[in-house]
Amino acid sequence: MPPLTVPRPRDTVGLASGMTGRGETYGRGHTMTTGGFAAARRRGLKAGVVLTAAVVGAVAAGPAAVAAGGPPATAPVPVSAGVLSDPTPEEQERLREVAGAIWTPQLAAGWNMNAEVADVLSTATGEILRCSAAFSLVPRPPGFVPGLGYLVSYWKNLRDYFLAVKDNRSYRACVVTTAANYRSAIEMASMGI
Repeated sequence: MPPLTVPRPRDTVGLASGMTGRGETYGRGHTMTTGGFAAARRRGLKAGVVLTAAVVGAVAAGPAAVAAGGPPATAPVPVSAGVLSDPTPEEQERLREVAGAIWTPQLAAGWNMNAEVADVLSTATGEILRCSAAFSLVPRPPGFVPGLGYLVSYWKNLRDYFLAVKDNRSYRACVVTTAANYRSAIEMASMGI
């Protein structure tokens, strides 16, 4: 499988330089007005979401390539819904980061990150990724459920992706709906119920 390359969008060049939006010149001599700045900022947000989705997609391409019989794009990642033992303290912190991106860091801080919570978090993560239109463009094996290994290996990418889509009205519904649907399940799993 060829490596994933994401071209840099031309219309966001210079946006990170602290422009005020008052007809300033950026990039290749283009002048941007206040209205143009807002439009470019929206395009920049879309590009950021697409880039984040591409990173998450690249992360998921490894298991997809293995399932298709091809070589993995990254090191093989065990993808399973069930786990046998509780996560290590390091794994618990990574799971807490992902959970904090879906719900809130304050809620996640109070949860016991045990094997059952990891299972619920795996299911919720899979729901968000399936719901997201950007992620649905990335091929994945049928019945793909991100397990503990996937969550722990790619926690930062997932956290950043969830935080990015939470700020975008189009994708926010995926995170908010999943958070509402799995809140009781993750609370009960944390309590060992």
